[in-house]
Amino acid sequence: MGGYTGQIARIDLTKKEVGFEPTMNYTQRFLGGRGINSWILFNEMDPEVAPLDPGNLLVFGAGPLVGTSVPSSCFISIGAKNVFTGGINFSHAGGHFAPAMKWAGFDHLVISGKAEKPVYLYLHDGKVEILDASHLWGKTVFEYQEIIGNELKKEGLQFAGIGPAGENLVKGSIIITDKTRAAGGGGLGAVMGSKNLKVVLARGTPNIVAAKPKEFKDEVNRVLGKIDRSEYVKSMKEKGSLGSYMLTMNDLCVLPVRNVQDDHWDPAKLERIEYQTQVEGKTTAVKTNERFESCYNCPIQCGFNVYEAKSGPYAGLKLNAYEANTAYTFGTRCDIDDPAAILKIFEQISTLGLDNDTIGVVISWAQDCFDRGILTRDDTDGLDLSWGNSEAVVELVRKIAYREGFGDLLARGVKEASEVIGKGSDYIAIHCKGQDNLDALRALKGWAFGNVVSLRGGRHLDGAPTTEFADLSPELGEELYGVATAGDPTTYEGKGKLVSWTSAFKAVVDSLGVCYYTSLWGSFDLLGPEDYAKLVSAATGQDISADALLEMGRRIYNVEKAFNTIHRGFTRQDDMPPKIFMEEPIKSGKFKGEKLEEAKWNKMLDEFYECNEWDKQTSWQAREILEKLDLHEVFGRLVDCGRVP
Repeated sequence: MGGYTGQIARIDLTKKEVGFEPTMNYTQRFLGGRGINSWILFNEMDPEVAPLDPGNLLVFGAGPLVGTSVPSSCFISIGAKNVFTGGINFSHAGGHFAPAMKWAGFDHLVISGKAEKPVYLYLHDGKVEILDASHLWGKTVFEYQEIIGNELKKEGLQFAGIGPAGENLVKGSIIITDKTRAAGGGGLGAVMGSKNLKVVLARGTPNIVAAKPKEFKDEVNRVLGKIDRSEYVKSMKEKGSLGSYMLTMNDLCVLPVRNVQDDHWDPAKLERIEYQTQVEGKTTAVKTNERFESCYNCPIQCGFNVYEAKSGPYAGLKLNAYEANTAYTFGTRCDIDDPAAILKIFEQISTLGLDNDTIGVVISWAQDCFDRGILTRDDTDGLDLSWGNSEAVVELVRKIAYREGFGDLLARGVKEASEVIGKGSDYIAIHCKGQDNLDALRALKGWAFGNVVSLRGGRHLDGAPTTEFADLSPELGEELYGVATAGDPTTYEGKGKLVSWTSAFKAVVDSLGVCYYTSLWGSFDLLGPEDYAKLVSAATGQDISADALLEMGRRIYNVEKAFNTIHRGFTRQDDMPPKIFMEEPIKSGKFKGEKLEEAKWNKMLDEFYECNEWDKQTSWQAREILEKLDLHEVFGRLVDCGRVP
């Protein structure tokens, strides 16, 4: 059982029953983590079941490298039917929960039904206890962790749970591990809340054994050497993603500004929230000498730093470093240049259980509507939603979590909110397949394309490549991805092929349970398919080549694609970007004047479908690719619902 515990727990909350089955029923075709999760969702979910129905499955998966000595082997994969799109959802969070779940005796949890009253699950010693959580309902993430810790008085308790936002079925709610690690996108918090499930608690001691211990140890030491030599890792360890990305992203015009009125922020504003300014103590929140506990077995430690608000209404607030995502979600999108206010918002979304990206999109949309006169104070509960008004944004975050007043509308997500408001507000409502999309999509064509064709809708961690952020030579682009143009920001050619490769690679990384930052996505000198193939072969004892591993990634990706086709009927039209990115150019910065060109986008789509061997007219899958990937039953299901080319 190298790398696996060998056990999947099936938990029916309605009946309060727990059953078990062997993990090995699934590993040969779907590896683990996201792969097995997505297959269970595809194989067992009825298309008629709505995301918040008791019949929606909530599936947790910890891949075969989780809880081992592999660097950053700490990621839990969580899947369910997507609250925004009605299609597939898969999301991931670091921290310490995933290793604890493995050590408690489980590779996967399949949670169905709905508890009669609030409950939590306690995993330990190969057992699953369903316990009363009535006293935890309504508590924030930080509060319930303290309460349970005081009650159980056990060392090593690890949590994956929801805040009030999930209880209130806010579409942009999430599942939080540790205190600030988030499984975002797709409304997983709402799915968990709809089941009256507050938290999954796990406790165990390290017990995952490699099938080939000597070979495994050697491979771990080899990849650790790679990671230790990387300049990117050194930067992330010192500065986190805030200090490692923000200046570059602004230079490349990929920061959404004032919703998406522009893709380049005023450098003077950026300087006020930028890493170096906070290190020097020249702003309202500063980097301290304190340290936050990093994710399990992580050599990067990107969230290691602690920041403190030094002045203003949030003075004294301390929290671990927020990501670059938070800085540009609430900084550039909402035009807030006060880092203390951003730190406060980060605390709110973490304790209330809200998705950073989604909430920033819908709030900045509301600000844009306010700016254009579509919304007034009469609509916003009297709040002044002028750009940069951080106090109003802080209040809106709270109102969304509790679905109070105007916050109830925003809790539905930007697509539904714009449909309610009307008045042309849908034009500035940035979403893909119905899910709020954070990123600026005009300058870097591969980055944009990966966001838009994302199977779960508008998420850059699915297939968006980072090759355009670096000066990647044509030779290295060809060597790594088979795409000489991989590093050319504004070129469309080759980007369909690049996103196809990246999508399969990410499915592998998610199924193994390791952090994406330690892979080629983080830096070109980090871990690629060959490295992961050697690690998983030594861990499981089943030799697998890099090519076979990528084929497994393509198999997983095709299962998820088929889920979308059956449950939502998505077609080629759903892989087109929001119109504003094709009609309004970037207004300032290096790529001033850039916008997406529809004809070239369509050629990129053709290339993408051709690489995936999908039909170019419909985007649907044909028999040939599914049989090649040993997915005969998937094709049968597509035939049954009449969605084949």
